[in-house]
Amino acid sequence: MNLPRLFRNFFLPTLILLFSWMPYALSTDISNAAVAVEQAEFKTLGIGPIQMAVLNGNPETGPSAVFLKFPPNFPGSMHSHTSGYHAIVVSGASKHWLEGQNESDVALQQPGDYWYQIGGQPHQDSFPTDEPTVIYVQFEGPMDVLARE
Repeated sequence: MNLPRLFRNFFLPTLILLFSWMPYALSTDISNAAVAVEQAEFKTLGIGPIQMAVLNGNPETGPSAVFLKFPPNFPGSMHSHTSGYHAIVVSGASKHWLEGQNESDVALQQPGDYWYQIGGQPHQDSFPTDEPTVIYVQFEGPMDVLARE
């Protein structure tokens, strides 16, 4: 049994589907969708080299599901979001920590690993890998990035 292939082809899509449908049931911007990460249309966000592919919803006005792609060894910076979000590493690797924590104290998250970030709480993400990292993110409201000084 090839566990990485089984995970990539069955378990990861199942997790993504489970997390993506629940908050959208009442939204008019949400529709049925099936998007393979290899076929996703990534566009530069305009905030550095980060790219985004919208999978469902509208990130500007309400709940949405997106893929975010970060370049290799991207350090990120401390920031927050008005709304909370769920995230799953799809490929590459990520670290996620809260204000007051250190990057060295948190585990490296691999494909399939999940975290939830509440809105308004400063945090930072880094992508310490030699390959691009793609994460699936399900925002509970409009997507914004509020930089910390």
